[in-house]
Amino acid sequence: MGKIKECAVVISQEKLATDIYSMWINTNIAKEAKPGQFISVYTKNEAKLLPRPISICEIDDKKTALRIVYRKAGKGTEEFSKYRSGASVNILGPLGNVFPLPKVQKKNGGALEKKVCIIGGGIGIAPVAGFAETLAPKSYDFYACFKSGKYGIKNIKPAKLFVTTDDGSFGIKGMLPDALDVEKVQEYSCV
Repeated sequence: MGKIKECAVVISQEKLATDIYSMWINTNIAKEAKPGQFISVYTKNEAKLLPRPISICEIDDKKTALRIVYRKAGKGTEEFSKYRSGASVNILGPLGNVFPLPKVQKKNGGALEKKVCIIGGGIGIAPVAGFAETLAPKSYDFYACFKSGKYGIKNIKPAKLFVTTDDGSFGIKGMLPDALDVEKVQEYSCV
Protein backbone atom coordinates (compact mmCIF):
# COMPACT_ATOMS: atom_id res chain seq x y z
CA MET A 1 0.00 0.00 0.00
CA GLY A 2 1.38 3.40 -0.94
CA LYS A 3 1.49 6.21 1.59
CA ILE A 4 -0.04 9.47 0.47
CA LYS A 5 0.80 12.92 1.83
CA GLU A 6 -1.72 15.48 0.77
CA CYS A 7 -3.50 18.66 1.60
CA ALA A 8 -7.01 17.43 2.44
CA VAL A 9 -10.19 19.40 3.19
CA VAL A 10 -12.24 19.32 6.38
CA ILE A 11 -15.87 18.42 5.63
CA SER A 12 -17.20 18.80 9.16
CA GLN A 13 -16.18 18.95 12.81
CA GLU A 14 -18.32 17.98 15.80
CA LYS A 15 -17.66 18.09 19.54
CA LEU A 16 -18.76 14.71 20.96
CA ALA A 17 -17.87 15.20 24.64
CA THR A 18 -15.53 17.28 26.77
CA ASP A 19 -12.31 17.59 24.72
CA ILE A 20 -13.44 14.83 22.28
CA TYR A 21 -13.94 15.77 18.62
CA SER A 22 -15.06 14.03 15.42
CA MET A 23 -13.72 15.35 12.11
CA TRP A 24 -14.67 14.21 8.59
CA ILE A 25 -11.93 14.84 6.01
CA ASN A 26 -12.26 14.68 2.22
CA THR A 27 -9.11 12.81 1.12
CA ASN A 28 -7.69 10.40 -1.46
CA ILE A 29 -6.27 8.41 1.47
CA ALA A 30 -9.77 7.01 2.05
CA LYS A 31 -9.40 4.90 -1.13
CA GLU A 32 -6.67 2.78 0.50
CA ALA A 33 -7.52 3.08 4.21
CA LYS A 34 -8.78 0.12 6.25
CA PRO A 35 -10.07 -0.25 9.83
CA GLY A 36 -7.21 -0.29 12.33
CA GLN A 37 -4.99 2.12 10.43
CA PHE A 38 -4.23 5.75 11.29
CA ILE A 39 -3.23 9.01 9.64
CA SER A 40 -0.62 11.55 10.70
CA VAL A 41 -2.08 15.05 10.89
CA TYR A 42 0.24 18.05 10.58
CA THR A 43 -0.32 21.38 12.33
CA LYS A 44 -0.10 24.64 10.43
CA ASN A 45 2.52 25.86 12.91
CA GLU A 46 5.90 25.08 11.32
CA ALA A 47 7.55 25.09 14.77
CA LYS A 48 5.72 21.81 15.47
CA LEU A 49 7.55 19.48 13.11
CA LEU A 50 6.02 16.17 14.18
CA PRO A 51 2.52 15.26 13.03
CA ARG A 52 -0.09 13.88 15.42
CA PRO A 53 -1.03 10.21 14.79
CA ILE A 54 -4.82 9.75 14.93
CA SER A 55 -6.73 6.52 14.34
CA ILE A 56 -9.16 6.25 11.46
CA CYS A 57 -12.63 5.78 12.86
CA GLU A 58 -14.74 5.48 9.72
CA ILE A 59 -14.46 5.52 5.93
CA ASP A 60 -17.43 6.69 3.86
CA ASP A 61 -19.11 4.29 1.39
CA LYS A 62 -17.70 6.14 -1.64
CA LYS A 63 -14.14 5.95 -0.23
CA THR A 64 -13.72 9.71 -0.67
CA ALA A 65 -13.68 10.73 3.00
CA LEU A 66 -12.66 9.44 6.38
CA ARG A 67 -13.51 10.31 9.96
CA ILE A 68 -11.13 10.69 12.86
CA VAL A 69 -12.13 10.98 16.51
CA TYR A 70 -9.52 12.56 18.75
CA ARG A 71 -8.98 14.06 22.19
CA LYS A 72 -7.86 17.68 22.54
CA ALA A 73 -4.78 17.10 24.69
CA GLY A 74 -2.14 19.61 23.61
CA LYS A 75 -1.47 22.55 21.31
CA GLY A 76 -1.58 20.44 18.12
CA THR A 77 -4.95 18.85 18.78
CA GLU A 78 -6.23 22.16 20.17
CA GLU A 79 -5.45 23.65 16.74
CA PHE A 80 -7.31 20.79 15.02
CA SER A 81 -10.39 21.37 17.22
CA LYS A 82 -10.71 24.87 15.72
CA TYR A 83 -10.85 23.67 12.10
CA ARG A 84 -14.17 24.19 10.37
CA SER A 85 -15.69 23.02 7.10
CA GLY A 86 -13.48 24.00 4.15
CA ALA A 87 -10.25 24.24 6.16
CA SER A 88 -7.19 22.61 4.62
CA VAL A 89 -5.20 20.05 6.57
CA ASN A 90 -1.99 18.21 5.66
CA ILE A 91 -2.14 14.49 6.36
CA LEU A 92 -0.08 11.36 5.66
CA GLY A 93 -1.47 7.85 5.43
CA PRO A 94 -2.82 5.35 5.60
CA LEU A 95 -0.32 4.08 8.18
CA GLY A 96 -0.19 1.07 10.49
CA ASN A 97 -1.74 -2.38 10.42
CA VAL A 98 -5.33 -3.43 9.84
CA PHE A 99 -7.55 -5.34 12.25
CA PRO A 100 -7.69 -9.05 11.38
CA LEU A 101 -11.11 -10.45 10.56
CA PRO A 102 -12.53 -12.61 13.36
CA LYS A 103 -12.34 -16.38 13.08
CA VAL A 104 -15.93 -17.47 13.63
CA GLN A 105 -16.26 -21.06 14.77
CA LYS A 106 -19.46 -22.89 13.79
CA LYS A 107 -21.05 -26.07 15.07
CA ASN A 108 -22.22 -28.81 12.72
CA GLY A 109 -25.72 -27.28 12.58
CA GLY A 110 -24.36 -23.90 11.46
CA ALA A 111 -24.92 -22.07 14.77
CA LEU A 112 -22.04 -20.08 16.20
CA GLU A 113 -19.95 -22.05 18.68
CA LYS A 114 -18.21 -18.94 20.04
CA LYS A 115 -19.11 -15.28 19.67
CA VAL A 116 -16.84 -12.41 18.68
CA CYS A 117 -16.03 -9.85 21.37
CA ILE A 118 -14.88 -6.30 20.61
CA ILE A 119 -13.53 -4.11 23.42
CA GLY A 120 -12.62 -0.44 23.43
CA GLY A 121 -12.06 2.24 26.00
CA GLY A 122 -12.11 6.04 25.96
CA ILE A 123 -10.64 7.53 22.80
CA GLY A 124 -9.68 3.96 21.80
CA ILE A 125 -13.36 3.38 21.03
CA ALA A 126 -13.00 5.19 17.67
CA PRO A 127 -10.93 2.63 15.74
CA VAL A 128 -12.63 -0.47 17.15
CA ALA A 129 -16.10 0.99 16.59
CA GLY A 130 -15.09 1.73 12.99
CA PHE A 131 -13.99 -1.88 12.64
CA ALA A 132 -17.25 -3.14 14.19
CA GLU A 133 -19.21 -1.21 11.55
CA THR A 134 -17.58 -3.38 8.86
CA LEU A 135 -18.87 -6.61 10.47
CA ALA A 136 -22.30 -8.15 9.96
CA PRO A 137 -24.92 -6.72 12.33
CA LYS A 138 -25.39 -8.75 15.53
CA SER A 139 -22.32 -10.91 14.77
CA TYR A 140 -20.40 -9.59 17.80
CA ASP A 141 -20.77 -8.27 21.34
CA PHE A 142 -19.27 -4.85 22.10
CA TYR A 143 -17.77 -3.68 25.41
CA ALA A 144 -17.15 0.07 25.74
CA CYS A 145 -15.51 1.76 28.74
CA PHE A 146 -15.59 5.50 29.45
CA LYS A 147 -14.73 7.84 32.30
CA SER A 148 -18.07 9.60 31.83
CA GLY A 149 -20.90 9.46 29.28
CA LYS A 150 -20.54 7.70 25.93
CA TYR A 151 -19.55 8.64 22.40
CA GLY A 152 -18.58 7.05 19.10
CA ILE A 153 -20.80 3.97 19.34
CA LYS A 154 -24.03 5.14 17.69
CA ASN A 155 -23.36 3.36 14.36
CA ILE A 156 -22.39 -0.05 15.73
CA LYS A 157 -24.87 -2.96 15.59
CA PRO A 158 -23.76 -5.53 18.17
CA ALA A 159 -25.79 -8.50 19.43
CA LYS A 160 -25.14 -7.12 22.94
CA LEU A 161 -23.70 -3.78 24.02
CA PHE A 162 -22.09 -3.37 27.44
CA VAL A 163 -21.04 0.12 28.56
CA THR A 164 -19.16 0.94 31.76
CA THR A 165 -18.47 4.42 33.07
CA ASP A 166 -16.19 5.33 35.97
CA ASP A 167 -18.75 7.81 37.29
CA GLY A 168 -21.90 5.75 36.60
CA SER A 169 -23.30 8.36 34.17
CA PHE A 170 -24.19 5.61 31.66
CA GLY A 171 -24.39 1.83 31.77
CA ILE A 172 -22.61 -0.05 34.54
CA LYS A 173 -20.76 2.03 37.15
CA GLY A 174 -17.19 0.79 37.22
CA MET A 175 -14.55 -0.51 34.87
CA LEU A 176 -14.34 -3.30 32.28
CA PRO A 177 -13.99 -6.15 34.83
CA ASP A 178 -17.39 -5.11 36.21
CA ALA A 179 -18.95 -6.13 32.86
CA LEU A 180 -16.55 -8.76 31.54
CA ASP A 181 -15.14 -11.46 33.79
CA VAL A 182 -13.03 -14.58 33.13
CA GLU A 183 -16.08 -16.80 32.60
CA LYS A 184 -17.56 -14.46 29.97
CA VAL A 185 -14.20 -14.17 28.17
CA GLN A 186 -14.23 -17.96 27.62
CA GLU A 187 -17.48 -17.61 25.61
CA TYR A 188 -15.71 -15.63 22.91
CA SER A 189 -13.66 -16.58 19.86
CA CYS A 190 -10.07 -15.35 19.63
CA VAL A 191 -9.12 -13.18 16.66
